[in-house]
Amino acid sequence: MTTVWFVSSLEQKGGGERFALEAVAALRDRGVDARIVCDRLDEAASFDGRYDLDGVICTGEPYNGATSYLRRVMSKARGLVGLFGILKRMRPEIVVCQSEYDAIKIYLLSRVLGFRYRVYVFGQMFQFRTDISRYSRTFRRHLETIVASRPGYVSTVAMPPPRFSPGVTLVNEIVSRLKYFAIRSADRIFTLSDQVKWEVSLLYGRDDAVTLPAAFDESFINEAAILQPRPVGRPVRLLSVCRLAEKKRVELTISGFSESSLPGELILVGTGPEEARLHSLAGASRRSQDIHFLGSVDDDQLRDELARADCFISMDIGDYDISVVEAMARGLRVIVPQDFDLSAFAPGFTGVIQVAPTTDAVERAISSIEQMSAPGPANLAALKKQTWQHIAQIVAAS
Repeated sequence: MTTVWFVSSLEQKGGGERFALEAVAALRDRGVDARIVCDRLDEAASFDGRYDLDGVICTGEPYNGATSYLRRVMSKARGLVGLFGILKRMRPEIVVCQSEYDAIKIYLLSRVLGFRYRVYVFGQMFQFRTDISRYSRTFRRHLETIVASRPGYVSTVAMPPPRFSPGVTLVNEIVSRLKYFAIRSADRIFTLSDQVKWEVSLLYGRDDAVTLPAAFDESFINEAAILQPRPVGRPVRLLSVCRLAEKKRVELTISGFSESSLPGELILVGTGPEEARLHSLAGASRRSQDIHFLGSVDDDQLRDELARADCFISMDIGDYDISVVEAMARGLRVIVPQDFDLSAFAPGFTGVIQVAPTTDAVERAISSIEQMSAPGPANLAALKKQTWQHIAQIVAAS
């Protein structure tokens, strides 16, 4: 059985890129003939050579996210031609994609080429400011209900809905209807959290979506560190690993740490468009000497940072964050925002604090790290369901 895993972009060291690369590797380990196809490819997605990108098939379709909405839609539409030729030649039985927008392409091509397709819905519609389909007539009736369900959506969704030009409004309605039909027609739907599973049921009427998160290989779980957690060190070493982008709300981590009086240091791993602003914010902090930016690191250095850290922190607006679950698997205590969906983790899961996305709440959580509960045995069962091997078994099932 040939399976194609399609992503528009494979250009950076990010969670979405790692998700596709690891999922396909796990499928191959199960004997599935799996290939990645993308529109844009860059060597950065190899994660410093960890992943071999030679087998990735790229359409070479350019895309500029900084252009107008209409130009972005036209650019994605042009990509249908190259993707059609590739899929026609490969004749896959199943195509998997990682976004609702990509599902539109796959849906249209499946009508012609006759393959089945499956979609991972990551929840981008409400987590990114640039997604305006939530304001369309197709999805507008659920807007207030979904925005009220997560604190972070208040900052990414404009209320009342903004006004658009007639051209943008018309195209957005067409795109939204296509997105609706694409998800409704998919063979199977997967989400990373119960939060997005609920959103999918409201928006698309698909009550059969399966929550199927993954963040690491089975061998990544440090059972010894979870079963026998070490005490918090002094000074505390607090670690953040993420792309330095607006959605990650790293400024909350910096400001909360700056207000805390707990002796320790904040280690920030990652690069991104917010880097200069965050450096400036850290430089103005009264604790600037305790805040360290490491930039991009390879996997070996990342493991070293996880081993040295006492606590991991993420203020990402998303309901699921691979870097957080990786930290859990290495036996770290973690601080996450209320947006992070813990429902997929077993009752009794310890070593985690959820906080409101405010400086005061983050400061209180950081100041109480020494009193946090440690990870425990109950964590292992939930973490073993978060592996690439686990999702490959289910995604590949006929």
